[in-house]
Amino acid sequence: MKSLSLSGLVSAAVLILAGAALATDIPEACNSYKPAVTGGPMPSPESDTVVIRWLGNANFEFAHKGKVYLFDAYFDRTPRTHQVGFTSADVSKAEAIFVSHAHFDHISDIGPVARQTGAPVVGAPITAETAIKLGVPEKQIVVAKGGETLKFGDATAEIALAQHSTIQPGLTDIYASLYQNDSPPYSEEEKKELARVRSLGTFDPKVITEGTLAYGLVFPSGFKAVLIGSAGPITAGVRALAEKLGPVDVAIVAYQVHAVADTQIGYTWPFIELFKPKLFLPAHHDASPPAWVDLGLEPLFDRIRANMPNTAFLAPLYRSPICVTGAGSDKGKVVSFKP
Repeated sequence: MKSLSLSGLVSAAVLILAGAALATDIPEACNSYKPAVTGGPMPSPESDTVVIRWLGNANFEFAHKGKVYLFDAYFDRTPRTHQVGFTSADVSKAEAIFVSHAHFDHISDIGPVARQTGAPVVGAPITAETAIKLGVPEKQIVVAKGGETLKFGDATAEIALAQHSTIQPGLTDIYASLYQNDSPPYSEEEKKELARVRSLGTFDPKVITEGTLAYGLVFPSGFKAVLIGSAGPITAGVRALAEKLGPVDVAIVAYQVHAVADTQIGYTWPFIELFKPKLFLPAHHDASPPAWVDLGLEPLFDRIRANMPNTAFLAPLYRSPICVTGAGSDKGKVVSFKP
């Protein structure tokens, strides 16, 4: 089975793709909605399974051999945003935290999350500055500018300077008008909370070209994942990362903010084509009222099916475990998904 979509998975509580013979090898974590970063179960050191969870927006966790690696920290979200089922106060574990960039919807909860986990926080210089303002102890800050190879636990992080996407004038006004037309007015309390959360980050223009990082995560078995938190133009650093990693097992790429599918595919597709993953997972495609709307994934999946038949794809749900083989000839193959 080369492609997976949510519509083909929702009929089963847990879908085993590698056959019944592997059922006894599926870790407990593959049957739990509790994220590893909040104390949920993780694969044992003896297991080769990698458990991936989408935690809303561009937040993802990778749990492997008793350790968990966190990407981004935005959990206490703005009013009317879909809630992820836990709060920043629940996050207690991470081997390392990798921050794409310092916009609030990637970094707002980095202060409490860093203090509670004690984990190093990796980010670009402007991300580091913002993280310190948000309460991250300076001793936990790891500044990266692109080109670094860093070790955290069993994992190697390959880091590239990326570029944040930009939008044409008027698009945010159109979305704001849509929300005004199609949903109730914001209360004063909601307006205050929206402003508070949005203040927990920076809109400095340097984020676009100097403050956005792409991450490659590599385990000793050779399992490779790449995470792209904003799908701007592909930089020389990102191309160098692709050359260094080669085809990856998992690619997670932002799919936002253009509601016209063909437009957004034009931003996300080049990364999928560049990294040639065995499994593609979208990120950042959920709504952030009153700015962004939930985006439909079907046109992107259809393009993957037509042009990259060896790449599987899956529409994750908040906290649902996506369990992938982390070693051997089936490396990168989904063995279970609990929708």
